[in-house]
Amino acid sequence: MKRTLLLAFALAACSSTPADLPPPQLPQRAGVDPIIAARAEGVVFRAQGVDFVLDLYRDNRIFVSWEPGAHREQFPASERTLPAWNGEIYASRNETYDLRVEIRHAPCRDGERVFSDSVVVTINGEERRGCGSPL
Repeated sequence: MKRTLLLAFALAACSSTPADLPPPQLPQRAGVDPIIAARAEGVVFRAQGVDFVLDLYRDNRIFVSWEPGAHREQFPASERTLPAWNGEIYASRNETYDLRVEIRHAPCRDGERVFSDSVVVTINGEERRGCGSPL
């Protein structure tokens, strides 16, 4: 008798349709963590300084914003150059600006935070310094 009841419950559980679950939300839609959202959008490296933010994308696009709120520019794909020192250099230009990004793989301190790389961003000859790390 017990076996028959257990078998009936098992068959009933297998034959019922599963509840419809909502689709998973991607991090950039959920607004959970900005780092996870940036990774989902393809950002592989982020650097920041006093007056700039730099994002390198998986497909080598570069976004730079500087003078907070005044400029946000996209630069086309750039092949990286490996210099004699431990790091990499990206050079690109768009219609208005020339860009050079030097990433040195050496610890960089920004207040209390320590980043894995120091970064120099040069836009039309004007140099900005900051720290960054891979995401």
